[in-house]
Parts: sequence; structure tokens; C-alpha cells
Amino acid sequence: MATKQSFQTYKGFAVYPWINKADTEYNSEGVYKTGLRVPADQAKELMKMVQDIAMDEFGAKKADKARMPWKVDDETGEIIINAKSKFQPKVYDSDGQYIPPERLPQIWGGSVLRLKGVINTYDTSGNTGVSLQLSGIQVIELAERQGGDDGGFDAVEEGGFKASTESETNGEKEEGFSADF
Repeated sequence: MATKQSFQTYKGFAVYPWINKADTEYNSEGVYKTGLRVPADQAKELMKMVQDIAMDEFGAKKADKARMPWKVDDETGEIIINAKSKFQPKVYDSDGQYIPPERLPQIWGGSVLRLKGVINTYDTSGNTGVSLQLSGIQVIELAERQGGDDGGFDAVEEGGFKASTESETNGEKEEGFSADF
């Protein structure tokens, strides 16, 4: 197996981060992970390093078909680098100060981060590829939660549909919903 090599990214935007708690949807033990959206020119160095490691580990024929820890956004040309770990990565603020897990703010998608860790190869059960094992995250800018319950909408149309909290049935007022089919 190839010597494990460290990596560090440029800053980019978090894509579906699971940093505060592990994602257990497909792995009951949980996985800490995030994607990082970066401009293609800033991903070239890391991509070349990963491809070189794959070439050394698997040879040219197998390396060409190996899974890589990124995907290209067809609309923007940006690269989404994916990194993960079984263990919660250490998180640092923009000054490089460690943030203990109990003081860690919620890290949402769109936060500006830098990632570091170790490049790892795998070749098991017909799956060949390279993964980025996440060990540290630096939070440059913290994004606010997007979506969720923001209290509803402002009125935009006069005379439009208005919901009632009561409905009339046989002249009596009734709470809730009723329908005659």
C-alpha cells in the first residue's frame, strides 16, 4: 500500500456538511463528512496528487477506472471535493484556534471552510479508488441556516384565497377539516 500522504485544501464552500454529528443514514456507526466546492484551478494541485497516488498504487489501467474523491459541477465547472471520517474531525476557527466539540457552532452548507487530512487508497470487493480521510476543518466564515421555518409569507395579493380556521356544517361552526365527497 502506498505511503499515506497528507492533504490540505484551499478555502471553499461546504456542501452537505455532517461535522457536528455523524451521518448514520447509510452507516449505523456514523460518518463525519463534507463536500467542499472550490474553483477548478484551486483543486488542480490536490487532484494531481490524488491521481499520482492512484497511478503508483494501482497502475495506469486500474487508476483510470478508480473512483476519485471529487466530482465536477457541470454547470459551473467547479470541483466538489469529498472528505469523510469515522471520527469527528478537529475544528479550528479562522485564527487557527481549536474549538472543543462542546463549543462547536452548527456548521451549515455554504460555510467557508478549509479541509485537511490523509489521502487513502482502497481496493476491495471490486471497488478501487482513493478517498480523503478528514482529520481537520478550519471554519473561515460560518453560514446561517438556509430554509426551515421562517414564519411564513407576507401578503402579496388582495382578494386572493384566505384560509379559515373554522368551517360551517349545517349552520354549526366546527373546528378542523371536513369534506363532502
